Amino acid sequence: MLMKDATLAKLELEEDIRDAIDRARAVTSPVARRRAERTLAGDLRGFDLVDLATQVANVEATGVADSQLFHLAEQWRTRLIEDDAAATEFPGGNAEPLPRLITDARRERDTGRPPGAKRALFRHVLAALRQGR
Repeated sequence: MLMKDATLAKLELEEDIRDAIDRARAVTSPVARRRAERTLAGDLRGFDLVDLATQVANVEATGVADSQLFHLAEQWRTRLIEDDAAATEFPGGNAEPLPRLITDARRERDTGRPPGAKRALFRHVLAALRQGR
């Protein structure tokens, strides 16, 4: 209930859980809010709360719900920057904008500029790996 919207958006929640959370968070009256919290607790009974708690902890620690996916994305980013052949093996495909992002990240690495292009490549890789799941 007190979680920031940006953190909540990063959680990989089923649609019905997300709807129940949004309904409860929309209530502002203190008395009605306590009732909404109890209703939300009842709605969450049928779900794996340990998995949900793990996702919340991962998002708060790393910014990503699935830490294994986060590490895999880091490995792919490093491999794509270092190895020319890695782009053909990438599970998300070698379509645009991947080649441009790789070129920008390599140029950034070689010139010592701040890591904006490297971060953009990471976000693209992470999104592609999420779609492949």
